[in-house]
Amino acid sequence: MAMDLTLRTKFILVVNLLVVLLVGSAAFLMELRQRNAIVEEVKKRALILARGLAEASANSLVTYNYVGVEQSLAVATRSPDVVYAVVLDKEGNIAASSVRSAPIQRLLAGTDVTPPPAGTDPIIRQRRIPGSSDETVYDVWVPVAIEGSDQRWGTARVGVSLESMHQEIARTRWQIAAIGLISLVVGSLSSIVLAQRITKPLQALTRGVAAVGHGDLTQRIDIQTKDELGELAHAFNDMTAQLARVRDLEERLRRADRLAALGTMAAGIAHDIRNPLTSILIFSQLMSLHHDDPDVRQKFDRVVPRELERVQGVIEDMMELARPAALNLEPTNLNEVLTQALELYEEQAATQGVKVAREFDPDLPFCNADRKRLHRCFSNLLANAIQAMPKGGDLAVHTSLVSDVHAAASPAAGAPSDAMIRVTIADTGQGIPPDHLSRIFDPFYTTKEKGLGLGTAITHRIVEDHKGSIDVQSQVGLGTTFTIHLPVSP
Repeated sequence: MAMDLTLRTKFILVVNLLVVLLVGSAAFLMELRQRNAIVEEVKKRALILARGLAEASANSLVTYNYVGVEQSLAVATRSPDVVYAVVLDKEGNIAASSVRSAPIQRLLAGTDVTPPPAGTDPIIRQRRIPGSSDETVYDVWVPVAIEGSDQRWGTARVGVSLESMHQEIARTRWQIAAIGLISLVVGSLSSIVLAQRITKPLQALTRGVAAVGHGDLTQRIDIQTKDELGELAHAFNDMTAQLARVRDLEERLRRADRLAALGTMAAGIAHDIRNPLTSILIFSQLMSLHHDDPDVRQKFDRVVPRELERVQGVIEDMMELARPAALNLEPTNLNEVLTQALELYEEQAATQGVKVAREFDPDLPFCNADRKRLHRCFSNLLANAIQAMPKGGDLAVHTSLVSDVHAAASPAAGAPSDAMIRVTIADTGQGIPPDHLSRIFDPFYTTKEKGLGLGTAITHRIVEDHKGSIDVQSQVGLGTTFTIHLPVSP
């Protein structure tokens, strides 16, 4: 499981990791180069000591002066890094030796090297002292020769310890470790300071974005740097200022739209209520003047209730759009509701020459809905479709069950969890212009000479109250198609 680390923590970890890698790489390279240099130095020193001992012992070996050989050996072993020194005569016997310890004796006794002949290169080998874990020596064999003679008069053998090399390398390691620790501390402190410098403006920007997301457009980020963070803060401040101006402009537009909608509503109400009220006023005056006239009373009884019903209908439309919906939900067969709605307009459709085509899915599942309100929803759309075809046309009404992939569901298999009932009402009427199509569901918007323009708005409200969706597509001269999706009953 990945750890959720902050940007600051990640930055500090990366900087520290880089410091460790750099210090480790530098330590490795330094130790490698130091080891090679010291080894070469020890090798040269051992070779010089062995050659010096061979030259110093040459005359003594020729004259068989073993006391002189001992003296030359004593001089050669004064250096603390010389572990042992041995001088052999020409027969290979020990003429002088500084060996006193048993491990060195075992080292010398276990050799398998034949003394080199005169005039040949010295033999140089690295040997580990028996009984020790890591103590090694450079074992150097140099032949003792006399100038002008090809005969080997003896052999000088010197062992120089590598312990000083290991000690020097160990000291270097500790120094590098101390430098690495100091570098790590300095790098950590520097990374913390730098991370704070980077993340602090980012945190301020995050808080500002969150505040803007909650609608506070007065947020400003005060970053005085001239780098990319400063540019980002400047861009954020410009953005919030522009958003504030846009919101102010939108608020003005909303106020203008509300006033325009209020004006449209007032004009529509005045138009739809003025005529009934005028009729009621006229008949009221006639009744006061001709109360005893039976014809006047008869017209009053016929006209006034009808006009009052018109006023009541306008008020009910306004209330239905404005108040919260109180749905009486029950399992509903949408095919039956559409059939009942179509029956209301059969005569009008036949009179106008409108041909109605029905294509209902016989296996359509029930929808948990308010039958009365859905009836009004479908009636509004059917009425508009028929009115859009005054000279005749085709009206197609379809129902089907679809899912997200628009595949029909099998009743035997059961409806999928995301299944929806689709209702399509399509006409071949005049169509709706594109500039009107975007406002088709706005309250009080209408292109008709009569009406408040509440029909499609109420239809949209009913569909939304049922957790459904409604879409409209139209082309001028070709017709309009309304598509409704409603959820299947659980």
